[in-house]
Amino acid sequence: MTFRFRRTLRYSAAAAGVVGLSTAAIVLPPKESIPTALLPSRVLFEGIGRVGRCVYTGGQIYCDYVFHVRQQDSQETWNEVHRRCAGRLVTLAETNGGLYVKAGQIFANMSHILPYQYCQVMAVLQDAVVSRPFSEVVAVLERDLGRPLSEVFAYVDATPLAAASLAQVHRGRLRQEDEEVAIKVQYIDIAQRFNGDMRTISIMFAVASYFFPGYDFGQIITKLNDTVAAELDFRLEGRNSDRAAADLRANGWGNRVVCPKIFWDYAGKRILVSKFVKDAVKISDRAGIQKMGLNVREVATLFFDVIAFQIFRSGFFHGDPHAGNILVQKLPDGSPQVVLLDFGLCAALSKAQRREISDIWTSAVTHNTPKITEIAHRYHCDDYDLFASCFLQHPYEYFAKSKGRVTNAKELESMRSTVKERMSELNSIVAALPKEYALVLRSIMATKAINRELGDAANRPMRMLRYSLKTSHEDLPKIQLMMLMTKAWFEEMYSTLMLKLALWRHPELSEVFDSTSLQLSG
Repeated sequence: MTFRFRRTLRYSAAAAGVVGLSTAAIVLPPKESIPTALLPSRVLFEGIGRVGRCVYTGGQIYCDYVFHVRQQDSQETWNEVHRRCAGRLVTLAETNGGLYVKAGQIFANMSHILPYQYCQVMAVLQDAVVSRPFSEVVAVLERDLGRPLSEVFAYVDATPLAAASLAQVHRGRLRQEDEEVAIKVQYIDIAQRFNGDMRTISIMFAVASYFFPGYDFGQIITKLNDTVAAELDFRLEGRNSDRAAADLRANGWGNRVVCPKIFWDYAGKRILVSKFVKDAVKISDRAGIQKMGLNVREVATLFFDVIAFQIFRSGFFHGDPHAGNILVQKLPDGSPQVVLLDFGLCAALSKAQRREISDIWTSAVTHNTPKITEIAHRYHCDDYDLFASCFLQHPYEYFAKSKGRVTNAKELESMRSTVKERMSELNSIVAALPKEYALVLRSIMATKAINRELGDAANRPMRMLRYSLKTSHEDLPKIQLMMLMTKAWFEEMYSTLMLKLALWRHPELSEVFDSTSLQLSG
C-alpha cells in the first residue's frame, strides 16, 4: 500500500512537473519566439488574466458608485465618482490592450450616452497606447512577407511613430522603390484574441447595464462586432483608402484632401505599407497649425466639408475620423492640405440611406420638426427632439424651452434630473438604427470633438448643411437652396445668441450641460 502510494505520488509529481514546464514554455517566452501553432494556447492563458482584471475593475466601479453616491447624492460626488471610474477603465484598457483599448476609444467618443467625465478621461486612449517590442514587429513582417526584413526595407525605425489598439506604425524606406513609407503592423496575437475579448467585453457591459439601468451598451458592442472584425484585414483598409482617394479625385478635391498611396506589393492581412506623410501635425494641434502659418478656421472648415461630402454626397465615409487619423500639411501655395489616414473602419450608405441621413441632418439643423418627427417614427421613436439631438450632438430645442425659466436651485435640480432621464433614452435610439448610421454618429461625434479641440473654430452644423441640402433637396433650384441656407444661418445665430444669453443670466446652467452628454460647443 505504501509502495503504491509512493509510486502514485511520484507519477503525480512528474505529471505536475511536465504540465508546469509546458505551461512555462508557452507563457514565459516572448510571443514572437513561440511557434504559430502554440500561440492560441498562450492567448488562452493570458485571457484568463484579462477576465480576472475585468471582474476586479467592475467590482471596484460598482462599490464606488454604491457606497459614495449613497452617502452623498450630489452632482459633485457624481462627477468625482465618474472621473475615478473612468480612470479605472483606462487602466484596464491599457493593461489588457487590444480590443479593450478599441472599446475605450469608442466609448470616449460616445458623448451622446456617457457622462462628460468619462469622455474627458478616456480620451487619453486615442493617443497614449503602449507599443509592442520591435522584435515582435520584425517577426510579423518576416513571417508575412516570407523573406528577411533587409531584403524589402533599406531601414525600419525601431521606435514606433504611433501605437493603436490593433497595430502600431513604424517609419521605414523601401529598398526597391527608394520611397519613405509608414509601415502598419498588426499585433502578433490580436486576431487570436478577438473572439474571446469581444465576448468578455460584451458580457462586461451587459453586467454593467444590469447594475446601472439605462446604460445598455451590449447591443451597441454587438452591432459593431462585425465592423471591428473587418479592421483586422489590412487589405480591406487599403482598398477603402484607394476608394476614398478615387472619390475625392473624381469630385474635384484636387490636392486639398488626400489619402496616402498604398504600396500593394507589400500589403497583407497584417501589414499595410503607405507613403509617409512628412511635416504634418494632427488636426487637433491648434498651436501646430498656427505655427505652420495656417488659418485654424480654414483647416476646420476643410475638414468638416470633406466629412460632410463623404457622408451626404459620396455615401462612402470614414467611420473613425478622430484626431489621430487626420493630419494637416501646408501646401507650397500656402493653403492647407488635410490627409486622411486609417480607413479600417468605413461604411457605404445606399442611395436611400444617404437620402435619409441627409434628410435627418437638414431637418435637424433647419428645425423642420414635422420632417424630423416623421423620420423618428420610422425607428419607433416618439421623442423627435432627442432623435435630432442624437445626430446634432447638441440640444435640438429642449434647452431652448427651459433655459429662460430657471430661477432657483430647485428648478435647476429638476432640470438636471429630467436631462439624465432623457440621456438614458438615447441608447435605445442608437440601438434601433442601422449599423451604418451608428458609424455616421461616430463620425459626427469625432468632428465635434475636433472642433472643440480647435476652440470651436468653425460652425460645424452649417458647414455640413451645405452638403446635406444638396442631397435632401436635390430637385430644388440653386436660388432656393441658398435661401434655405440663409434662413438656417439666421436661426443658428439666434439660437447661439440665446444660449449665450441664458448662460450669462444663469451660469449654473453650464453645470447641467457639463454633467450631461450633449455639449453646447461644436
